[in-house]
Amino acid sequence: MNFIKNIFFDKIDASVHRQFIRYGKGTFNDRAIVEITVGSRLKIKTSFEYANDFVRFLAGKINGKINVTGGIITAKDIRNDAKFKINDIKQFAGVKTYLIDTKIDKEDLLDIMNKFPDAVYCLSFSTDYGSLKVKVKSPKSAKPGKDDEEAKADYCTFTTNDLNFKNEFAFDVKDKFSKFRANHTLIINEIIVPEEYKNDFARARTEGKRKGKLIREIDIDGVKKKSEKEFLA
Repeated sequence: MNFIKNIFFDKIDASVHRQFIRYGKGTFNDRAIVEITVGSRLKIKTSFEYANDFVRFLAGKINGKINVTGGIITAKDIRNDAKFKINDIKQFAGVKTYLIDTKIDKEDLLDIMNKFPDAVYCLSFSTDYGSLKVKVKSPKSAKPGKDDEEAKADYCTFTTNDLNFKNEFAFDVKDKFSKFRANHTLIINEIIVPEEYKNDFARARTEGKRKGKLIREIDIDGVKKKSEKEFLA
């Protein structure tokens, strides 16, 4: 579920590509931030990039129907496709937030995510595996901290008793740790657009592949490391 891990392991798919549609050429700091605390339970806090992946992952752990709260943010109309109650709709600049507070089963939640993969699923719910809380707000880059503070990872909060789940995000750490933080810089040097979309701005943006470099900086209990990976996604 971690697109950063997939880049480092050369597993580029449609879900990874969707992470880059919002970007043009340039350098983008403080992306895909992750903070992990390991205790009797595992607590993971992240920036917005991981929201959909967390929802999809935890949806797969749903048994029966559970109460789901939050919002689905998209410019598209999902009302005819949603097989669950939508409590309210807020709209700003053509972008809708479908607010929900209702019981949903696994199939219906995954169904809407498959039909509208570009929407942002700011949903909060709990299963036997873990608990997820996502802020209901339009995705923005992480806010820098005051003075010398680091940018915050405060969009998603996920907790679970499965301590091994930390390996999904700390995939390049072999030793045990109590605190972990990862921050990424994206350097996009080129956008490669298929010939058939070069005169179609909208399709060029969504279909074009971003070529560049990912810089990963991690902090494991105060020990800092840096790695880099070139990508085409």
